[in-house]
Amino acid sequence: MKYMISMCRCYAATNCRLLNFENRTYKNSRFFKNSVILQLPSKEPLKTDTKPPGVPPFISGSGVDYANPCLQSTEKKNASLNNTDVMHDNNLDNKQNMNESKILDDNNFTMRLVKRIEKWSPSTAKYARLSVLGTKYLYKDILVLLSAYNKYCSSDLSSLTYAELELKYRLPSQLFGLTPILIFCNIPFLDLLIFPIAFMFPKYLLSEHFWTDEQLKEYWIKDQKNNFEHNMKVFEHLSLMAEECSDDMLLKWFRVIECLGAGNVSPVEDIIQAIPVFTMFPYNFSSLPPQHIKVLLKMYNIHLGWGRRLRLKKLAQYIQLMDKAIESEGGPDKLNDKQLKWACLFRGLSPFSSSKETLALYLKDWIKISSKIDNDSLSCILHCQVLLALNRPENDILKKTE
Repeated sequence: MKYMISMCRCYAATNCRLLNFENRTYKNSRFFKNSVILQLPSKEPLKTDTKPPGVPPFISGSGVDYANPCLQSTEKKNASLNNTDVMHDNNLDNKQNMNESKILDDNNFTMRLVKRIEKWSPSTAKYARLSVLGTKYLYKDILVLLSAYNKYCSSDLSSLTYAELELKYRLPSQLFGLTPILIFCNIPFLDLLIFPIAFMFPKYLLSEHFWTDEQLKEYWIKDQKNNFEHNMKVFEHLSLMAEECSDDMLLKWFRVIECLGAGNVSPVEDIIQAIPVFTMFPYNFSSLPPQHIKVLLKMYNIHLGWGRRLRLKKLAQYIQLMDKAIESEGGPDKLNDKQLKWACLFRGLSPFSSSKETLALYLKDWIKISSKIDNDSLSCILHCQVLLALNRPENDILKKTE
């Protein structure tokens, strides 16, 4: 009998039809074994439903107008729509939580391997954990970036969310920094050297996904200190260019300049009233001096190549798009901690010596000014970080010399 079964299985392995038939019969036998029909009936009597079978569903409800079944059907539709909306929101939250838990899951193979390495060498396990989590966060951001490019190709930048706009601005330069790692890691024996070298110089060879919190704070503050020097030069240019103007509107602009020159923080209302100055000579884009254009490019870490004025104008439009996206998504209070810190860092405020409420208030003041800027006064948005954050007490850490 065993010989016949083995021969049948050998023949079935060469015949796809018999193999599929055997698989179907095996699955069906498992289904019938586990089926409720083959279970022994319980000795307890079956419980019957107390409601009469012929009663329509709308009669058994409570608080419903029985004489108007159309009203009841509309209420049912509204309730079902509300339930589907709530279920959809819950599903989105659950999917987001599941994705975050998958990234930080300690039960998967890689994290178990990191735990074993930690027993042998804690320092090696630290870099292994950084590489594993950094790769997963980088992959997640790349997916968001690809969706942003798909939306941009199909429509325009206004259809992107704030997270997509931020990653579209930040991530390409970080991926360019990762290019040597991606090239040399595929060469035999060099992959054993490239990763230790990369962790020795993480600012230049790795993206922010592979940095520790201490490294992130150190590098951000260092970059902002360099930019703060250019902020001082921009303010000097603004005060010198004010002497070339002659208009009644300049009285409000001089009030802002004098307030900043005295070391105080200029009120938001005064800055909003002085916005029309940036439509006139020499503050609009077409009449900004070349020296001032060069300092603005350095302040925003943009290369000093061709099309300087055009690239600055595109940057101003992009910043205004990000401000509109923040406002449309519920304001700065809806941003997570890292998004809020980078948004304030990019707009001239040091995020590490401030509370979350202070950062949110600063972004609200920025968006209040940005909403009043039109295409003619677009150069004002490039100077907002000088007008708003030059003398803020949160930026005192940037004025200290090393």
